[in-house]
Amino acid sequence: MASYDSARTKAFTHATTTTLTGVPLDVSDDHPLRRLGQVPIQPIVCVTDPCPDEDRPILWVNESALRSRTATGRHTTDGDEIYEFAVATDAIVVVESFRRVRASDSTALHAPTAAPPFIVRHRPNAARSTTKDHPCHGGDSPTLRADPGCNDIEITENGVTYCFVESSEHYCIYVLC
Repeated sequence: MASYDSARTKAFTHATTTTLTGVPLDVSDDHPLRRLGQVPIQPIVCVTDPCPDEDRPILWVNESALRSRTATGRHTTDGDEIYEFAVATDAIVVVESFRRVRASDSTALHAPTAAPPFIVRHRPNAARSTTKDHPCHGGDSPTLRADPGCNDIEITENGVTYCFVESSEHYCIYVLC
């Protein structure tokens, strides 16, 4: 008879994970993604046994996002065992794939892409001001900087860069940088 605890654990696992079916791939420990704690998996989708080996992307999943790994008893045509991986639903997965293009179209791959219309980032090298040189406190510093502990953000919109500065008095200033 099924117990409450096992049913609850199964329901919790189902609600917080997604199942990924595939073959775990061997990779050397010096691979850059492996050094970051990522595990490569080649997803498998098949309806007949053995599962055919096809060109599929490689998924890199962080080891901490893997909740369980269960052998299915099925194999690929190369003899690799297929597993079901329970992966945290909010995990970020890196997809490594290749695409075939014509040689004549490959020059377009190197063309510069347009910048996104709206970029928000912390202002580079934004030093926090002191009270004496802050413009809001009578200082004559031409560059606005946020008070310590406040936001100092640069916003680029359609090629124009603005500075969003929040002071400790909760005043927000939105000016050209």
